[in-house]
Amino acid sequence: MPEEVGWVAEDVPPDSTPLTVVLTQALDEVSRRVEEVTAGEGLSLEQWLVLRRLAAHGDQAMRDLVADTRLNDSTLTRVVDRLAALGLVYREADPVDRRRVRVTLSARGRAVHERLAPAVAEAERDMTDDPALLAALARLARPRAEA
Repeated sequence: MPEEVGWVAEDVPPDSTPLTVVLTQALDEVSRRVEEVTAGEGLSLEQWLVLRRLAAHGDQAMRDLVADTRLNDSTLTRVVDRLAALGLVYREADPVDRRRVRVTLSARGRAVHERLAPAVAEAERDMTDDPALLAALARLARPRAEA
């Protein structure tokens, strides 16, 4: 069994592993590292993505959060329900179109975001120093051979 370094076995040539596998492994590693930071506040990666989006862009319609976070409708509903239960966001009907629901970061949610954002950014920077991740990204950046 090959010894693992980071998240990719060191003796597996980069081109021998299917790209879907490499990207899934990379996403798993990113999720793990970010959740190491957010777990102290009891937040999942999905919850962090919503907080980050709201902190960066202000209140959002649920439909826009689905597009921006790439979460499906039912997952986003559960995520926002949990964030609301924690007092990090609140929901209200859109004043222009009462059928739409808008999500807004609470003062507590903003404080949690401000507390976690530097550590999440550091974890992301650390990942860019990971040779296996850089190799996977380089593989994506390579020009394709002409057919």
